[in-house]
Amino acid sequence: MNRRLAAGVVLVLVLSGCGSGGSEDGPARHPGVRSDFDGDGYGDLVVGDTGATVDGKYAAGYAAVLPGSAKGPENTGKPRVVTQNSLGLGKAGEGGGFGSAGASVTADLDGDGRADFVTQAGRSTIFVVWGSDKGLSGDAAARLPGAAPLTGDVDGDGHADLVVSGSEENTVRVLLGPFSRKGAPRGSVSLDLTPSDPAYPRAVPAALGDVTGDGKDDLLVSWAFLADEAPVARATVLYRGAAGGKLAEGQRWKDFYGTALSVGDVNKDGYADVVAELACEMRGDPFPPEGGSRVEVLYGGTFQTTRITEETAGLPVQGPFSYCSFGSGPEVGDVDGDGYADVAFSAETEKRKSVGILLHGSARGLTVTGAQSVPAGAALMLDTDGDRADELIIQDLGAVQVLRGGPDGVGTSPMLTVHGANLDLGPDITGTGRGFRPVG
Repeated sequence: MNRRLAAGVVLVLVLSGCGSGGSEDGPARHPGVRSDFDGDGYGDLVVGDTGATVDGKYAAGYAAVLPGSAKGPENTGKPRVVTQNSLGLGKAGEGGGFGSAGASVTADLDGDGRADFVTQAGRSTIFVVWGSDKGLSGDAAARLPGAAPLTGDVDGDGHADLVVSGSEENTVRVLLGPFSRKGAPRGSVSLDLTPSDPAYPRAVPAALGDVTGDGKDDLLVSWAFLADEAPVARATVLYRGAAGGKLAEGQRWKDFYGTALSVGDVNKDGYADVVAELACEMRGDPFPPEGGSRVEVLYGGTFQTTRITEETAGLPVQGPFSYCSFGSGPEVGDVDGDGYADVAFSAETEKRKSVGILLHGSARGLTVTGAQSVPAGAALMLDTDGDRADELIIQDLGAVQVLRGGPDGVGTSPMLTVHGANLDLGPDITGTGRGFRPVG
């Protein structure tokens, strides 16, 4: 059984070592704090706006770092800002969208004990901004081909690896860590994920986590058909982690799927559990799926499921809810520091009021016991103050709110609110700030 999995893993298993100086042959680093770019033991909050204009290029995008501290994220009003241009690896173009929340991850790729920031810009370019004792400076970065990065330890050697979508449809590249500062992986493997069932023309890599408990992270892939040229998930397929990164197709769950998949250890048994959102089965579908819009958990090891719908008794917010809104945008983390992963998601009432719901993990799995009503727009869970309880990071219109985590759950009022329009980003970055949001 894999006991390495932290409860607060979101989407991917993040490895951030505690030592310094990584090498291919050196010992594996111990996991540290997620998104700790300067190695001080506090998670650093990345915020950004992909719609911002950079050097006259509309929607080139930026990422900014609010360093963690004993009091949580520090906002001086003038954060450390990273753009594609600042990395010195080519100029940003219009619509590049550097720092997209949906295509950014953090992990200690070079094994120096500090997390690194990995983000996509454009359609097929990934940038790695290396952590340092000064945090993310942008002075050291690497450029890699690929898209939609995921990170985890697929070969079980204790070093963080990357899985990126390839240049051809239904392909991925597994890049094995540790990486050199030039971005060269220790090794790489190309995989063809083309579904064996012709009813599903598209395979979409969705998440990484050790759901089988063998010490190697597995790749979760959504098999999808196309609706209005957009992939619509209809099955989830497991590709088992393996030595050398040669992942092999395993179980397929035709009744467990979702528009988004997240990973965390909800029942603290050492296996990664998979959290799926299924608000609507098809884009533009005006009706919820059979059984209602839902959040569903697939438990690693046993592969049993828990389903939460608007009809579930004990929810802190009562419906009825608008079509296709219940369970939107689930985020996974450990807000009370008890070692069980918790899940926050949003819904919209029939009166068009957006609400948020926080459910806690337990030995029995996801439960409504102790559930909380929270602001809608949960975007991230991250321990920014070093107390081992994740803060709940909320995306609001043009602003980011941070709710402190603790033994009783999350606080009722923000410990910090940051408005994108009020940040001093320098003379080269302009925009309304309406797209400002948490990134990682």
